[in-house]
Amino acid sequence: MSSEQLNLFPLSAQITPAGELTIAGHSLVELADQYRTPLYLYDGQTIRHQLDTLTGLLERHYPSPSMVAYASKAYFSYAFACKLAELGAGADVVSLGEIHLARQAGFPAEVIHLHGNNKSEEELLAALEWGIQAIVVDSLDELALLEELARRAGRRARIWLRITPDLNVSTHPHITTSHRASKFGLHVENGDAENGIRQALASSWFHLTGLHMHLGSQIFDAEPYRQALRRMFAAAEAAGYIPQEISPGGGWGVRYTEHDPDDSAEPWIKAVSQTVVEECQRRGWPLPKLVVEPGRWLAARSGVALYRVGAQKTTPDGIRVVAIDGGLADNPRVALYQASYTARVVQRAADEPSRRMRIVGKFCESGDVLIPEIWLPPVHRGDLLAVPASGAYQLSMSSNYNYAARPAVLWLEPGRVEVMQCCDRPDQPGWWVYRPEEAR
Repeated sequence: MSSEQLNLFPLSAQITPAGELTIAGHSLVELADQYRTPLYLYDGQTIRHQLDTLTGLLERHYPSPSMVAYASKAYFSYAFACKLAELGAGADVVSLGEIHLARQAGFPAEVIHLHGNNKSEEELLAALEWGIQAIVVDSLDELALLEELARRAGRRARIWLRITPDLNVSTHPHITTSHRASKFGLHVENGDAENGIRQALASSWFHLTGLHMHLGSQIFDAEPYRQALRRMFAAAEAAGYIPQEISPGGGWGVRYTEHDPDDSAEPWIKAVSQTVVEECQRRGWPLPKLVVEPGRWLAARSGVALYRVGAQKTTPDGIRVVAIDGGLADNPRVALYQASYTARVVQRAADEPSRRMRIVGKFCESGDVLIPEIWLPPVHRGDLLAVPASGAYQLSMSSNYNYAARPAVLWLEPGRVEVMQCCDRPDQPGWWVYRPEEAR
């Protein structure tokens, strides 16, 4: 396997002299035998590297305080949250479950932001009670609801406003969030952004500390961030508001296949930092704290999904169909928005590809296709396929479709394996089994 292809895998990935793919020095064959497949692996070295890289880029390009907050929706579990809290990251949460998980994992309140376009009263009250850095208000309707809840609780709410800049960005329609028809945020063009700022400033129950935006996901062009920030600063100026904190959200792209563009985060961080500095200097404003909220960029490359090959067949058009023991239930991204992946045969990772194949899942849906077309060495029943860049938006969107069990999740360090999530298989204790007497 070439170094270019290995770049899609975690930093600790290597190929042994026997041609077997390993991560953090661990045999993937042995891990799959012990923990079964599908199996998800997270490489500690890669997570630390990604976080350190972003922190270093902010220190290099932004001459004022900054912070990296992990977008929890990419993947969150108690053990994973504890790791990130120990590393000093903040967290962007979007539900009551993520609020409680972040709190239990040891995140301090001052690094937590609550997002969502339709937060429940319970979620808003939990955030108020914890005293988090910011409840990110998404609409004028929510602003009124939160003001009433804060009044009843007798507790002033620390808030940001999510500003929608009404820009189109180049990504899949299902993962863009900044256009004129978006369900998210206070739109600039219809005046909601400016009105929201004025209303928040006028209320004694709000401490409006900052403004937030999020353009979407899998963005590889930094220019839309510049344009959006300019619109956000213009809305703030029109409303007579100088933000103490600014967040451009996340959304910077990652590589899933060898054909994807370079995913260095420096163009993104540099553009965001320069634009905030320029906009503040133009107005004579002090620099705000800059908070970036990556999820995919921190977690995706660290994760690898392992599947075991099962049945095979050849279609009339000559494509070899290879079925694996996972698919749609643990990774719905392909079905949702045509996400692209690649894979390698673990036991023969260095072998040259020689046959065109289609990798499909085991679930009762024609759309359960993981990789529509890929060239691989010949594979046999029992072989393992390793799919890189599987650390984000797979497990967090997984299901028990067809009553399938969710896979085990491991954290890998050299010489150490930690179980972050146990497999909930029906043949293991704890799996719910229907008993007629329990339905009475």
